[in-house]
Amino acid sequence: MKSTWLVLVVVTLVLTVSGDILTRKGEYGQWWYPVPGFFALLGLLGCMAIVVVSKLLGRYWLQRREDYYGDSGAGE
Repeated sequence: MKSTWLVLVVVTLVLTVSGDILTRKGEYGQWWYPVPGFFALLGLLGCMAIVVVSKLLGRYWLQRREDYYGDSGAGE
């Protein structure tokens, strides 16, 4: 199972970098345009940030103590 994921990651990285290298065009407006895989890495980091922030929001803002509604004996 681990080898399958490793192959998938390597193939994805090779395709991303080769696609970036093959589609280069002349002059660049910003320093990050010629960096191979920059936007793929930026997207990955953005997705990871969304997951981390949503977990923190869920843990510290939405989640309540186990006895939040009190022990009223309802449902017995």
